[in-house]
Amino acid sequence: MVCTFCGAPSSEGAMVCAACLEKVQGELYLREWAVDPRSDNRSLGSRSACLRIGPSSKGEVQLGKGSDPYLLIQRTLQAEDRSHLPTILDQYLSGLGAGLCLMGDEQIPPRSMLGELVAIPERMDYPGERWGMALIRLGNLLAISARDISRLPLGENARKEAFRERAGRAADLYRRAGQIAELEGTARSNLAMLRHWAGDHQAAEDELKVLSPSSDNSKLQLAKVLWDMGREEEAVEITSRTLDPEGATVRIRRGCE
Repeated sequence: MVCTFCGAPSSEGAMVCAACLEKVQGELYLREWAVDPRSDNRSLGSRSACLRIGPSSKGEVQLGKGSDPYLLIQRTLQAEDRSHLPTILDQYLSGLGAGLCLMGDEQIPPRSMLGELVAIPERMDYPGERWGMALIRLGNLLAISARDISRLPLGENARKEAFRERAGRAADLYRRAGQIAELEGTARSNLAMLRHWAGDHQAAEDELKVLSPSSDNSKLQLAKVLWDMGREEEAVEITSRTLDPEGATVRIRRGCE
């Protein structure tokens, strides 16, 4: 077989060669990138560094300061006082479209720094709900990447290994966030979705059935699991119990293959 990326010979059952596989594994691969690569809050002119550039006597413009979310993240990481990092990081991820409720249809605009952001919790930890929310959003990015990279034609062993590595990191972030009482349910629901993508459908369904009576998000995730398993009527019945049945039904159908 040959690599679909570069045309070099690849191993049996794999359509990606070893060199290209290494590149893919080193990236935060997401299949459903946003169609508009600038479709976060900055493209709408909100908190944009570009909009603050005006007449200047200087020959160049320095973008090292300002309230643009990612610039703030960079500056905060380099500062001695990093106490505001949880709020800034959560704000940035929210603006990108990384929600708290993991569904799998999220569309994130391409950002080269996402790989750097998901590595932040490996060397830092903070108390508080805002940090927990940031952990969940980062965990969701890793979980979606785990699912998507496992669907690439990498060969059976490479697919399993890529999924295990990213899913393990996502699960660790969910567990850390789940230690915060206000986020325990969200973390457990997202972990159930991750189990569903790993093939443990029954465990995911059982967990979400426990959580769904008290949360519309868990109902939505349960409906998505049932829909993916071909139980459409049960899924639609679950969405009918949410505050927005029509919107919930559209959401579980989005991204279906």
